[in-house]
Amino acid sequence: MWIRKGLFIILCLWAVSGLRAEAAQTESSFYEDGDVVGFIGDSITHVTYDSLSYVEMLDQYYQSLFPERSVEFRNLGTDGFKAGDVLNIYDQDPAFQGINKAVIMLGTNEAILGIAPDEYINNMKNLVGRLKEDGLEGADILILSPPLCDEDRAGNLDKNGYRRWHFEDRLLQYMEVLERETAEWGVHYLDLHTPMAELTMKLQQEDAGNSLTRDSIHPDSAGLRLLAYYILQVQGADVGPLSFVFLPETEDAQVFRGKLTDFYRGERGIRWDWKPDTLPIAVTEDIMKLRNFYDGEEMIFGDLLRVEGLSGDTFYTVLMGEEELGSFMGKALAEGIDLNMLEGHPQRALMEQIASLNRKRHQESAAYRKMWIEVMMQRASYTAEEALAAHGKWSAADRKLREEICTLAEKMKDTVYTMAVLEAGYTSEELDQEAREAEEAARQAEEEQARQEAEEAARQAEEEQARMKAETAERAARMQKGILAAGVCLVGVFLLQSVMWIRKRRR
Repeated sequence: MWIRKGLFIILCLWAVSGLRAEAAQTESSFYEDGDVVGFIGDSITHVTYDSLSYVEMLDQYYQSLFPERSVEFRNLGTDGFKAGDVLNIYDQDPAFQGINKAVIMLGTNEAILGIAPDEYINNMKNLVGRLKEDGLEGADILILSPPLCDEDRAGNLDKNGYRRWHFEDRLLQYMEVLERETAEWGVHYLDLHTPMAELTMKLQQEDAGNSLTRDSIHPDSAGLRLLAYYILQVQGADVGPLSFVFLPETEDAQVFRGKLTDFYRGERGIRWDWKPDTLPIAVTEDIMKLRNFYDGEEMIFGDLLRVEGLSGDTFYTVLMGEEELGSFMGKALAEGIDLNMLEGHPQRALMEQIASLNRKRHQESAAYRKMWIEVMMQRASYTAEEALAAHGKWSAADRKLREEICTLAEKMKDTVYTMAVLEAGYTSEELDQEAREAEEAARQAEEEQARQEAEEAARQAEEEQARMKAETAERAARMQKGILAAGVCLVGVFLLQSVMWIRKRRR
């Protein structure tokens, strides 16, 4: 239950964190087609301890929201690393070559080891400088604060009440300087620590064992998702579904990220054609677990359908293409259902294939990063040729997996689906027949209206023609009368002149 409440609190805190992020990174935006984003960090980025890293989740988000974009998310996180360790292998590891965007989250290991803030900041500054030497601009670099050390969770206290991990104060010292220095370096900065600490405090007021970490250091699944959400927010992502179809009872259909055409609402069913602009998030076991934690709250990254005007206690079947997605009461449809969570979703199987390929990508990347742990621990060294060969093997496999993912996404992104909501016992064929009859009736009504309008236009044309004819005749008559009158006058004048001439001659 606490997770349910906790994730609901996350939704509440996002509004606050979004303002904080906006202030920190006003020029940020989503990554563009062709970007190669390097995520530089320690075990919290490397993530070999959980089924899903925040980097992988960001990858899934982009594949769903921007299926037309090719963005490579390259995980450069390495267990145990500090900023100085990254600098030591930067020129040895070919994976750092070719990135044009960077996200950096380091500081946890420095804090554990008690490294002074000045040394940490200086190494971070040098790392930023090294990235800039490779062509990145300040606007291309996002520095994340290290997440919290959850010192107060019950599992961090021994039987005598002593804390096993206790470096939170050191992290706060780092952050105080980091926020100021990143402004000087001209890079973006995002405070992940503060909202995570605020949420943890709320959770532990309910139960001291609650935490967003699994061991006071490493974020658990919910904590990792929170990291990804904050990054997405600073880029401008909405807190809400990927796509949204709202069918009000009396108004026009409303859509978000997609195109709706050929809409028909009948007495016992609704039908429309739907071309989504996004792809659904794969429904993995991890997603299902978190979805259940929401306990009815709106699921982030879902495909939401809301339909008003239905009988609340009547069951309706939802169809997507040829697939039956499920049966729902009218009141549930009025509240909204997440199509992405329904097993019959025609894109679900392909998105699960993409998720599986993403998982394999992450695992192979994590395996490649382990060689650099050996270097950092001074347990092994590699020649330039050996490093290049290891990188080439991983890079080729990664490229092949990304190509497979793009091929699967291409199959789905331009598909148009015929959607239907049918009253129980009412079939799509009956709705189609009803729609055809309604369309035919509408066509006949339009034809009848057109006929009546044509008749009315013809009548008005005849009246106008008769009026014009009458006016012409009247003008002709007036002209004839005028001519006759003029002729009479001329004759009179002629006769008068003739009489006067005769009289004059007689004299």
